[in-house]
Amino acid sequence: MAKMKIKAKEKKGTVKVKAMFTSLMAGKEESVKKGIKPEFIKHIIAKSGGATVFEVTTGGFMSENPLMKFKFKGKKGGTVEFTTTDNNGKTQTGKTKIK
Repeated sequence: MAKMKIKAKEKKGTVKVKAMFTSLMAGKEESVKKGIKPEFIKHIIAKSGGATVFEVTTGGFMSENPLMKFKFKGKKGGTVEFTTTDNNGKTQTGKTKIK
């Protein structure tokens, strides 16, 4: 399952978020080559203050350990919470405080 490193910084009302997810991101074709089970993040959603600020559906096509960057309107002191779902249906959450 994906581990997360999340950073969120606010400047002039805009929050810049960087999030890295540790995952093999091995789809069917790559998993056959490496002799492992397919493992990739299928869905990522980020919320802040109860509102969805980022959402993406991915697949095995992405690089290993994907890095996501995005911006949204927000305030210092709030939180950003990520939830990931992998191709096996496992979910994991992680959050950070906006600095």
